[in-house]
Amino acid sequence: MKEPSVNPYGVSTARTSLTLLDKARRNDKDAWDQLVSLYTPLVYHWCKLAGLQRPDAEEVGQEVFLAVARGLGTFTHDRAGATFRGWLRVITRREILDHAAPPGGVGAGGSTAQQLLAEIATLDPAEDGDPDAQAAEKNILYHRAIELMESCFEPKTCRAFWLQIAGRTAKEVAAELRMSPTAVYTAKSRILSRLRAEFGDLLDLGPASAPGDLGE
Repeated sequence: MKEPSVNPYGVSTARTSLTLLDKARRNDKDAWDQLVSLYTPLVYHWCKLAGLQRPDAEEVGQEVFLAVARGLGTFTHDRAGATFRGWLRVITRREILDHAAPPGGVGAGGSTAQQLLAEIATLDPAEDGDPDAQAAEKNILYHRAIELMESCFEPKTCRAFWLQIAGRTAKEVAAELRMSPTAVYTAKSRILSRLRAEFGDLLDLGPASAPGDLGE
């Protein structure tokens, strides 16, 4: 079943500090681990689009984050349209290409190099302005970010949040979980507020959000 789309930022387009990135740049191990945990599912998503099997995707992922660690200090949002996600996509594409076998050889998953390179051409539809591809990438990040914070909340709070994300009304959720509608709304608000504080604008959200996004 397709996961419901999530927009943790609601209708707000305000930018906040890149706390997680700043800490990772300062060699904060916890921040770096969190950054890797947040973006690993997206890197695997791109690898899958390129036709890589899981073992090859894991090898590429290791190389991607080594490259990110080396170049993190050079990344900046100063250029118009620049996002960490876009920068990571470029690195991932390069590492997938490097992972391909020489011409005539056998590449990842038993594919010939020519076949693999043809598959890699489908890796980055978002660069061509495909809104569905962009929405899918963002949704992967939103869900992963929320998963990383779930341990900070009571199970019932998380359950109320996910039921609302899935499209249930506050009244329905309240009846199922034996909560008041106000408590259901509060559960959602608390998690979204924590998400903003934890990740700032690292998820590069803007007014062009995925279909079905939620506000507060």
